[in-house]
Amino acid sequence: MINRHTTFFVNEIKPLEFCGKIVAWDVGLNGAFELPFEIEPTTGEHDYTTCEGCKKTLTELTKTLTKKFNGNEQKKGFPFCCSHHSNLVKVKQFERAFFVNVPVMVVKKILYTNQHIINNHSSENWYKVITDYIEWAVESFGKMPNDCGESLYLSDYFLYVTDLLKRNKEMKAETKARLLEFLNKYQTPNESPKTDWNILLSTYQRWYKEFPFELNTYFGNLKQHFAKQLPILNGEPEVNIYSGLAKVKMHTKSSLIEALINLTDSILTQINGVTLYEKGLITDTNKIKIELVINSRKLKLKQGYVNSSPNEEQRYRTILKEWFADEKRFIDEITTLIKALPPQQNETKSDKLKAELGKYGFFELTAVKPLSEPNKQNLIELISSNDLPYNIAMFDYLGFLTHLKKEHFTINTKLHKEISRWFNSDKEGRAVKGNISTLLEYTTESKSRYTAHKHKETVKNNYQILK
Repeated sequence: MINRHTTFFVNEIKPLEFCGKIVAWDVGLNGAFELPFEIEPTTGEHDYTTCEGCKKTLTELTKTLTKKFNGNEQKKGFPFCCSHHSNLVKVKQFERAFFVNVPVMVVKKILYTNQHIINNHSSENWYKVITDYIEWAVESFGKMPNDCGESLYLSDYFLYVTDLLKRNKEMKAETKARLLEFLNKYQTPNESPKTDWNILLSTYQRWYKEFPFELNTYFGNLKQHFAKQLPILNGEPEVNIYSGLAKVKMHTKSSLIEALINLTDSILTQINGVTLYEKGLITDTNKIKIELVINSRKLKLKQGYVNSSPNEEQRYRTILKEWFADEKRFIDEITTLIKALPPQQNETKSDKLKAELGKYGFFELTAVKPLSEPNKQNLIELISSNDLPYNIAMFDYLGFLTHLKKEHFTINTKLHKEISRWFNSDKEGRAVKGNISTLLEYTTESKSRYTAHKHKETVKNNYQILK
């Protein structure tokens, strides 16, 4: 087990907000300091300890790097070998003695890598096997604080590994070309744009607000799901074979927008009038038309009105003209549709309860989501037709009480009052509190007055029937 210790130099810590809540903290770093550490060679047919060429390289290259480390009359030794490494003397954690074994350590890593390439270039998964080992070797060079230069002799590692690779005569040309390309890119990585988490979060939040989740017939069950998503990572994490460390790319603003475009396309091609009709979910076409007209108008209003006419006064006149035209069109469409609706019926008790529960993610619960749409409605009817103790027992069985406490209510009294409001119970939520307490094994509440505990088996059996 490698004992690693890294010192991070923190510049600032900023909160990351999403939908008005702090979801994480962005830690700005001014570099890090970690000492180099040993790694193990992999085994195979080629063994650097018995190869005469490798043993000669080990001896000669160790002398070269040791002289470079100690310096001579023409050039100072480490850390005064260059202006960047000289800055290490200002770092509290630095001691030159920690680096005296680096020359021989680096030479071994060069030979380890060469041995690994020779033994694995013909294997089935050769590219990942070799590049993961190179990444692990580079990781073992440690880290230098900002303005203190590269990890000691890392450039020499790349120089000699590349040279040995070029001299390999047994490797396929295309294999060698790919590995040389990897080594070259690794040494001179493209300057990638800095990831600003706040920009990514605000980009996703704008998409979330503009997507028409209000179209309940189409996307009603998706809003809660996407409210909890933070798609900042670009792709799945990839684990290094040798270090066990996972790496993953972060989205840039442009790549996140591209991902959101693809997500929008995927949702819209999977959920539309055709799929709803084929599943028998379209029962009131006029109601759907009204939803479409309203949300189309909302989308236009979110985009706003902009005009770039050279005449400044003409700009707002044109905007007003366009707005009036849109409003007239909207009123004409909605008037026709409203007239076609049947006489409005009073909202039922179960309809009201369904709307309230939906606000709090009831239909996304693990126990509720898999139910068929008819059985979801049957579950609502079952709850709305029973008394409070039964309903508290059912909420507990479905995991809804736990969900409410975790996601929506940090204060129990507010939770009790809200549930009480759904069922027109007492305003202070005392009955809700009492019934929840009786579900516990130990409680001081009167189990004759609050009887939710008596419904445990009943709600379980009722749910199994729906399932």
